[in-house]
Amino acid sequence: MNTLIITAMTVAAISASAAFAQSSADQTPTDQGAGSETLQRDESGDAAMQPEETAVTAAAEGEQFGQGGYTSTDGEDIYQTLCAGCHMPDGGGAIGAGAYPALAGNPNLEYSGYAVSLIVNGQKAMPAFGTFLDDEQIVALTTYLQTNLGNDYTPDATIESVADARPAEPVDPNTAEHE
Repeated sequence: MNTLIITAMTVAAISASAAFAQSSADQTPTDQGAGSETLQRDESGDAAMQPEETAVTAAAEGEQFGQGGYTSTDGEDIYQTLCAGCHMPDGGGAIGAGAYPALAGNPNLEYSGYAVSLIVNGQKAMPAFGTFLDDEQIVALTTYLQTNLGNDYTPDATIESVADARPAEPVDPNTAEHE
């Protein structure tokens, strides 16, 4: 769980740093000098966070993320936050650094068992979200997949089916890939 949050925050921070470096590179030395300070200061005179840092911090400490992990129980929110980066916002899938199958119009989603098993345990390049999402969130995500993105299946995921898909002895998500 912490690995996914840290990865997302790192990617956002790197993107923000690259954008800031580009904007700084476009300025002349006199623009960066003492007469035209580019670093913002807060009331105490300390360096204030840049807008990009503020946005990343707000996301990390916001309603969906925080000490308790990812808290949304809305299937569409979960999909757009955790799945759309690979499977695309419209569920069309992608091929690039890896092959991410289309979820839109996918006959494998007719019955929830397939989706529940993959979401909980992962497969190949897809990470296991079973240690990151609770049973209710996985049911919500599976229901969204079965009834949206061009799919018109009867949702049949239950809390019990998610619990049954979980391994008897959960693995530590921080070390599982190295064992």
